[in-house]
Amino acid sequence: MSVVNYPLHCLAMRGISDGGVASHVHDVGQLIYLRRGAMLCQSETMRWLMAAGQIGWIPAGVAHSAELVAEFDGLMAYVDGAEYPQLPAVATVMPAGAMMGLLLERQLSYESEPWTGRRQRLAAVIVDEFLRLAPLPQQLPLPGEPRLRRLCLRVLAALERSWPLDGLAAAHGFSRAGLTRAFVRDTGLPFGRWLSQARMLAAVQLLNGGVDAGTVALQVGYQSQSAFGAAFRRHHGVAPGEFLRGQRRE
Repeated sequence: MSVVNYPLHCLAMRGISDGGVASHVHDVGQLIYLRRGAMLCQSETMRWLMAAGQIGWIPAGVAHSAELVAEFDGLMAYVDGAEYPQLPAVATVMPAGAMMGLLLERQLSYESEPWTGRRQRLAAVIVDEFLRLAPLPQQLPLPGEPRLRRLCLRVLAALERSWPLDGLAAAHGFSRAGLTRAFVRDTGLPFGRWLSQARMLAAVQLLNGGVDAGTVALQVGYQSQSAFGAAFRRHHGVAPGEFLRGQRRE
């Protein structure tokens, strides 16, 4: 799908989740900035979450699906990668900060103007500011090896369960040691760390959708809210409530 009129074309996005968008691909990149709500995306190799106060980048040619959580409001920019080759070659999520939102809003206000002067200069500033941001740990690699991929999709569909490694290995044709080696080789993560990241990704999605922390804890596989809170603090550095308040302040 080709959607760019100019090298950087900005538009508003606002509404209520209607179940998401099936896998599709653009021949241009996308910058997505959320002021409210959350968006869960998945490609062949990665699952990632963008929450309020964050900005995500999806390169051209990356097939992806998207699920919007609750009421959402934000800005999107379609970007010609040939004009800005310095942008990342992989999908990523960053903390946006107030400046990025203001820059995109200003670019949106220029959309009726020709691609000259201040539009070009502002687009260059947007790209430069984005490249200064540090990626967030809200991405989950998905393996390419068919047995590992089936295993991961099975786990993601039932994160409330416990997933002993021995049982998973036997069910998917591995020895325990073989699964351990293959998983790290394909995803770059030990299975236990991958599972923790999967649970945290799902937790942030549910919290942004308005689910209370006690219910979230059970739905993502923790026996108690206190155990979930401790794991969340280890991963994000703050408690769930503080994490959400910080996003709303952005």
